[in-house]
Amino acid sequence: MTVTDPSSAPSQALAAGTPGYRRLTWAMLFAGFATFSTLYAVQPLMPLLAAHYRISAEASSLAVSLATGPLAVGILVAGAVSDRLGRRSLMVAAMMTAALLTLAAAVVPGWYGFLALRFLAGLALAGVPAVAMAYVAEEVDAASIGSAMGLYIAGSGLGGMGGRLVA
Repeated sequence: MTVTDPSSAPSQALAAGTPGYRRLTWAMLFAGFATFSTLYAVQPLMPLLAAHYRISAEASSLAVSLATGPLAVGILVAGAVSDRLGRRSLMVAAMMTAALLTLAAAVVPGWYGFLALRFLAGLALAGVPAVAMAYVAEEVDAASIGSAMGLYIAGSGLGGMGGRLVA
């Protein structure tokens, strides 16, 4: 394995206004949106979940909690994983895995199966917020980092709100 000194590597940082920068910022905005809309989309569905699975309203809140907890813990590990696998690769794998688990959760017959899939989706989602800022900092030139990170954060906030509204 060869280690390259970052200070000696040619700079290919993306500058605001370039096509690469626009692609990256749109992708980060959508990644933030998708992460938190997936996490919180079940919140307005909790009364329906309670009725469908014949559980209490309090128990239905596990649909959110059992995804949020693993996301929080997974963030602690995902940074180290991204150092080995690459930040972009981890974020793509995280989004794909969470999407598949969320689709499976929509058709799983039992409450405990639903909760298990929500737990795993939350864990998978940890791969995005854990490394998004580091990825932006590595790919974008210093003068443009603030606006790129701002778009990711805006996507995250809109996703948290949008997931609740769209469901």
